[in-house]
Amino acid sequence: MKKAALILLAVLAAASVSAAAGRITFGLKAGVNSANMVTADADVAWSARWLPVGGAFVCFSLSDSFFIQPELLYSPKGAQLTETDGTTTMFAPYIDIPVLLKYLIPTGPAGGLRPYLFAGPYLGFKAGSGTMTIETADGGETSTTEYTLTDLKGTDLGFVLGAGVELPLDGMKISLDVRWTTSFSTISTTSDTIKNKVWTFLVGVAFN
Repeated sequence: MKKAALILLAVLAAASVSAAAGRITFGLKAGVNSANMVTADADVAWSARWLPVGGAFVCFSLSDSFFIQPELLYSPKGAQLTETDGTTTMFAPYIDIPVLLKYLIPTGPAGGLRPYLFAGPYLGFKAGSGTMTIETADGGETSTTEYTLTDLKGTDLGFVLGAGVELPLDGMKISLDVRWTTSFSTISTTSDTIKNKVWTFLVGVAFN
């Protein structure tokens, strides 16, 4: 994991150097995660749950079409398991740092709607104690019990792949993007098979 952090820092350093000859924009993003946790256990079928996500980004221009975009996002993750006798809900808060290579597709006029693609690694840091909430129904009564996830790793290294569109507007750029992220390895200290799988939908604004 230390190697992964060093790789991310190296990419950030390279972006900073390249920015000396290019343009820099700052911005904010907000949206929702459709978060799920997957496991190799065929008897457990987790389903996704919706959670808010948001943060800030810096975009370094390498050319008219290529950019490096580090982000800092509060990105909670989790999953839900519904069975006949109740529901189990997982919640894992993370601060994610994606470092994305962004390609702006050269279509249409320069001041019009522009599609883009992006990909890159992310490093997530646990931002507090995760929880597992079990809600059971028995004889018409419902009981809820909450446990702390003590076996959640402190970091989560993974990959981001996505696409979006941006529109220049009065000195700003409004963007919409959708991204898919997945853990490279397990997020648990007691299981080798549990990974985060997340679809994220974001609205952003960049300031030139």
